[in-house]
Amino acid sequence: MTITEGQTLLKCDQLNTPQPRVWFDLGCGSGLFSEALIGLLPKGSMIYAIDKQPTTFNSKEIEFIKLDFVRDTLPKVSSDGILMANSLHYVKDKLQFLIKIKKHLLPNGVFLLVEYDTETSNPWVPYPISFLSAKDLFRQAGFRAGDKINTKPSSFNNGIIYSAIFYNDVNINT
Repeated sequence: MTITEGQTLLKCDQLNTPQPRVWFDLGCGSGLFSEALIGLLPKGSMIYAIDKQPTTFNSKEIEFIKLDFVRDTLPKVSSDGILMANSLHYVKDKLQFLIKIKKHLLPNGVFLLVEYDTETSNPWVPYPISFLSAKDLFRQAGFRAGDKINTKPSSFNNGIIYSAIFYNDVNINT
C-alpha cells in the first residue's frame, strides 16, 4: 500500500480543522498510515506513533514511542483522535481495550479504524473484525455512530479493507 492509498482510506471531513491536532497511531508498524494521516492533518499537528518494533520517521510531527499498545500504559496525553490501521485485529479482548483506550480521547474526539472486512481468522489476522461487528463493538465501548469512510480491495484472499470513523460521545457512560 502507498501513502496516497492510505490517505484515500483515511480522508474524511473530521480531519479538516483549522487548529493543529494531537493523535495516537496504535500499532503503527512501518509508519505508512502515520505518514498518510499527518499529510491530512493541519500543519503543527502531532502524532504519537506507537509500536513494539522500532521505526523511524523523517517528520518532526510524528514521534515514535516503543510500547506494546495492548499491555503497556500510553503516555498521559489527551488526543483528538486515535488511529488503528490493521492493528485492532491483534487485540483479543477488544471491548476492554477500547474502554481503556477511550480515556485518551478528548470529548468528541474520533477513532479511525482500518481493518479487513472479515470474521475469519488466519495467522496474520488472529482476531478479525468486520465493519458490522466493529459498529456494535464501538457502541458497546461508548462510542457514537460508526460510518464507513472507504474501502479498498485487499491483496490477500480477495477480501476488502475498510476504513471507518467512530465518535467519542461524551453523553454515553462507559
